[in-house]
Amino acid sequence: MNFETEYKNLNFHISVEAIAITDVSLLLGDKFNRLPNQTMVELKKGTIAPYNLVIKSKNGDDERTHYWSNVLLTSDSNELLEELGFYLDDEEILDSIISNWELVGDDSGPGWK
Repeated sequence: MNFETEYKNLNFHISVEAIAITDVSLLLGDKFNRLPNQTMVELKKGTIAPYNLVIKSKNGDDERTHYWSNVLLTSDSNELLEELGFYLDDEEILDSIISNWELVGDDSGPGWK
């Protein structure tokens, strides 16, 4: 699924790519970063699935590509876009990308200079 949006004067092209996982235990994590049991049950049932997010942000002629992997979202295609919106808001993904642009700055240098 691909779509575009504008947020705080930056253009974003967002691609959501489903990941084909044959063994959900690969997503379990290590002993310090485990998925909850309920999440594992939902993964095995197929109600949630892992996705890769590829977000291209564009400011004028400059473009950057940002990646997030193994994002767990609903497998229901009718609800995916809404849940993705909640994920982007909750994790402040677009705001973190904007902060990244602000750190670099423009021709006069970074904003923190």
